[in-house]
This record gives sequence, C-alpha cells and structure tokens, in this order.
Amino acid sequence: MPSQYQPHQRFTEADRDKIAGRLRDAFADGRLDQPEFTSRLDQLYAVQTYGELEPLVRDLPPVRTYQTPAMVQDSKPAPAPGEFPERKKNSQQQPSLRQAAGGFTGIVMINVVIWFVIGVANGGNWPHFWPVWLLIPWTLIVLGNLGKRR
Repeated sequence: MPSQYQPHQRFTEADRDKIAGRLRDAFADGRLDQPEFTSRLDQLYAVQTYGELEPLVRDLPPVRTYQTPAMVQDSKPAPAPGEFPERKKNSQQQPSLRQAAGGFTGIVMINVVIWFVIGVANGGNWPHFWPVWLLIPWTLIVLGNLGKRR
C-alpha cells in the first residue's frame, strides 16, 4: 500500500496482487491456517478501498524486501565503458617448457618403447625407426620454447 493513502480511496489491481502475495507468504510461513487464509483471500477480492484492505494484513509482518548478498556488495563495480581492467600476470597462465612438452614427451617415449619391444620380439631385426616422425615435432616445440621468457 502506498505510504500516503486515503482510507476511502480505491486501490489498483497491482495493490490487490501485492496483498494476495503477502497472504500467500503468510500462509506458506504458517502464520495463517487454511480457513483463515481462504477467508482473507475471499475478503480481498470483495473489498475496494484501502480502508477495507488494511485490516486484512494488519497483524502480518511487513513485506520482505530483497537484500543484496554481502558477497556482491563487497565486489568491485564494473569498469566504465571503454575501460579495460588490468589483468594480473599469473605464472600458471603460460605453460612452461616442461609443461608444454611434458605430455607429448610421454607419447614419444611410449612409441619408442613400442618400437624397441617390436625389435626385441623380432630377434634383433629392428624395423625402421618410425618414432622419428613424433620426435621431429617434439624437437620443434622444445627449440621454439627455448628463447621465450618464463
């Protein structure tokens, strides 16, 4: 209800919906039982002025308003349009040489071991060293990262 209402003044459908919401909330909270809720709701749709409306919610707590969570209140506001915040440099953002080549090194080593097992299983008759096709890109990755700062 508006703060400066007149008891004889008619209220709007929006006001009626707000009061119906307060009654539903009070019923959901257990402040009203089923017969009391039904009775007040029936009265709500029968009355037409603020003076008749006020007794329906007089004994109910005030309307609950939304409160901004404390976590959001403490956060920094968004930058103005066109301004970009500085990013903190994190050492984990750029992979090091060991991290970049580490996974691929494992794959190369597994292929070399497979090549070795095949050669031993053939009685020393070693096949063409096909893991070289994996060693070439691995070497390029390692050499490409040597001159970069960490």
